[in-house]
Amino acid sequence: MNESFKKVATQKVKLVGEAAAVHAGTVTNVAAGHAKIFAADIIHALKHDRAAQLMTLILIFCLVCWDIPGISMALYPFKLFVTIIHEACHALATRATGGQVSVIGIFANREGVTMTKDGFMPLIAMAGYVGTSVFGGLLIWWGRKPANAKLVLHSIGVVILAITAFYVGGGWFSFLCSLVIGTALLLVSKKCSVQFCHYFLLMLAVMTTLEGLVSIEELFMISALTDGHSDAKIMESITQVPAVVWSVLWGIISLGILSFAFWFSYKPSRESIDVDNTGEIG
Repeated sequence: MNESFKKVATQKVKLVGEAAAVHAGTVTNVAAGHAKIFAADIIHALKHDRAAQLMTLILIFCLVCWDIPGISMALYPFKLFVTIIHEACHALATRATGGQVSVIGIFANREGVTMTKDGFMPLIAMAGYVGTSVFGGLLIWWGRKPANAKLVLHSIGVVILAITAFYVGGGWFSFLCSLVIGTALLLVSKKCSVQFCHYFLLMLAVMTTLEGLVSIEELFMISALTDGHSDAKIMESITQVPAVVWSVLWGIISLGILSFAFWFSYKPSRESIDVDNTGEIG
């Protein structure tokens, strides 16, 4: 009886193992197929979509000039813009969860602070980095069409000026920085051509995504090597999960959001991919 039971159990274990192996193989094949489609879409966009090409050129320029003295100063206002977005995301999460925002501060070293009371602190702490990536993804989406640029820039400028009026404080630099950036966005949207506004919007999209990812890299170094105050340290104090884990997790989430946003914004129709592959128009 025992021998028969062992034999049946062994056969069942073997069948389960074979089924698991088949399932794992299927999942791997599906994942590989999706990865190929994703890569093909990105390559197609870079070959044929003007906005995607412009974003790539701006990205290369920003990476080359990121730390070059003098030239990198041209990127400084855009980096401050990203800091404002980061802190605004903290403020939005605070208000959305029933909390209060007393002041938003922006500093010359591109750091910022949002003083809050009440609200759901885990979401508030995460909102800075993840929210900035979501906003960067939206800028990528909005940047697809030049006709969107003026309205988007105007809207962002109005929101930043509203934030400046109600929340920004912490010294003259903080107030002046937000005031100048918000006003500049309004002036660009009203005075400049549609084409220039489109280029400017693409620059904001690239800088928001790039600065957001660089900030997460800096957050990882702070979390791994120091005990400095950061959003990840706040999450560590709340959850007891190490800050470095949160920084890595936010980095993965942000990269996923931005990759998906670029793919979703510029993916071609499958028919256009087929035309490229066959060289025929059916």
